[in-house]
Amino acid sequence: MEKKLTVPEKTFLAITNGSSLDAVTNILGIAARHEFTVSEKKTNYTLISCFVAVDEGIDAWLLFQDNTLVKKLVPTRPKPEDIEELPKMVSKTINAPAATESEMLAYLKPYNGKGMQHTSIAENIFWGGAFAGVTVLTAGYPLWTWHQGNKELEHEYETNEMFLKLYDGCRASLGMSVAEIDALYGKPLKVLSVENEQTARIYGDNQNLENIKPWLLFSCMAVVFNTHGNVTAIYSDDFFSDDWKK
Repeated sequence: MEKKLTVPEKTFLAITNGSSLDAVTNILGIAARHEFTVSEKKTNYTLISCFVAVDEGIDAWLLFQDNTLVKKLVPTRPKPEDIEELPKMVSKTINAPAATESEMLAYLKPYNGKGMQHTSIAENIFWGGAFAGVTVLTAGYPLWTWHQGNKELEHEYETNEMFLKLYDGCRASLGMSVAEIDALYGKPLKVLSVENEQTARIYGDNQNLENIKPWLLFSCMAVVFNTHGNVTAIYSDDFFSDDWKK
């Protein structure tokens, strides 16, 4: 169930600059995660991420300029609190230097005392243990209880995959209207007022998928509209704060 949420290291490293957004997302499949789509100086930028199948999955970013891949980046783990902070964070990401091939190889190298220690490894100590506990804790239970737990887990992964596909920011385009976005994503969870008289509509689902590892969980998204009701920016995953839907 988790395997298709990550991409093999060899496959990721084979993706080269100049590839189209459609071609790359087709290669990555459900492992592709939208981060943001914005426009700067009459140029459209889209950032996506994916989990490369090293350890439990190591996050990597790919930046597209007018739907063409221009560079791979090592994530900086932004944690926005205010939606109005995002333009500055996005600009910093767009202008960040590309990771060289050797830097990317070093980043993807499993931690062994020489490579980089990844956040996911530290998270796995807690979340991986809790996840494994589903099996350990049910080891002495009747067989039907074990099957019931497996069915619940399978259902959560199926639901998560459905949400990953539904709330994919790559499905939307800059310039779309409120009606077009609502047709794609449904009724927003919340509508926020942001600077310059713009509005942000928050799309997603509040369903609690408690057994999904947090780094594999789908993300809600924020779509920003100008005063004419047209999309100016789309944010999700690392560039989305769960506080915005409360």
